[in-house]
Amino acid sequence: MKEKLLNLGTLTQMRAQLLSAMLERHGIESIMVHANKIEGAVGGVDVLVREEDFLEASGILDDFKSAFGTKKQMAVEYMRLARRILVPVDYSLHAENAAFYALNIAAAMKSDIMLLNVYLDPNLNPFSHLETFTFAANLEQITQEVEEQTEKWLKAMAQKLKDKIKEKGIKGVNVFYDLAKDNIVSGILEYTREYKPGLVVMGPRGNKLEGLWTFGSITAKVIEKLNVPIIAVPKGFDAITRPAPKRIVYATGFDETDFWSLSRLATFAHPFDAQIYCLHVSETIEKQEEANMRKMRKFIAENLGLANIECGLLECLDLQLCLEDFVKEKEIDIVAMTTHHRNLFTQLYRPSQTRKMLFHTDVPLLVFHAGPYVK
Repeated sequence: MKEKLLNLGTLTQMRAQLLSAMLERHGIESIMVHANKIEGAVGGVDVLVREEDFLEASGILDDFKSAFGTKKQMAVEYMRLARRILVPVDYSLHAENAAFYALNIAAAMKSDIMLLNVYLDPNLNPFSHLETFTFAANLEQITQEVEEQTEKWLKAMAQKLKDKIKEKGIKGVNVFYDLAKDNIVSGILEYTREYKPGLVVMGPRGNKLEGLWTFGSITAKVIEKLNVPIIAVPKGFDAITRPAPKRIVYATGFDETDFWSLSRLATFAHPFDAQIYCLHVSETIEKQEEANMRKMRKFIAENLGLANIECGLLECLDLQLCLEDFVKEKEIDIVAMTTHHRNLFTQLYRPSQTRKMLFHTDVPLLVFHAGPYVK
């Protein structure tokens, strides 16, 4: 790993998770090492940050210690905020399916869910002068009808989730809804900046024959531009009957950002006690790739301390086909990736290939952004 990491502090597992959540709220990524040790065990959990973030992170640690001592609820609230889940929805069954998938995740993480519908402002639609004049007379009424109809649907969708929460006896999960008037992609991005969720869940419904304005294309654009982890739930996945994720494959390209992504993936997988497979697929396995995998295994063993993770190399001419075969063989519940743009895995992370993955895999796709975190 090229970047130097510094140990911010050694805490119990619960406090390390809270501190990591607070750091993330301030735009600072962290890694929790030995996070699988028993709560309160000697040595505890180390919270590592980049050297360039250490000074700012130390100030946050001081605030955290004070908050945890005299204002424990404040620290707990930081963690709840970091675990908020945003679910952009339209009127489709695919979006409803994604909302139920988000509920499965929220039930394990004790997260709040925000259902968001972004609808196009009629003022943004292009019209001729005559059409604009004719349309403007009823514009206010049309806008009001759109808002009322959208809010009614959102309320009904939220109630479906609340009914499921009551049916299953789920604790610690709240469901909210909101609507925004904007271009769909920019509206989702803007709302994410304000709401600051820890995860975005979307239900792509498009295919290559439906053109650029499908929800699949929108999901790919959001993945490309958003720094928050995103789960794309494909239309072939039944979120209501399928259990919480138990097997996750992380497709590694041996980029330095893999270490950060694996740390975040481990945190995501922890509530589900999920098995993680760290897999590198290449047309020809070179000695350097074998060395990189040894380095990856060493990092996982020494830093993450995970027992339920396996690493391996897979030689194959068709990278995507091999990955899909692996998913079927191991009965994978989630495919996790990072938006790399370097190395042999580039073709799996290009926006066009991301769209292809969204349309062909029948398990959810979890994407971590590989670019610099924008504060």
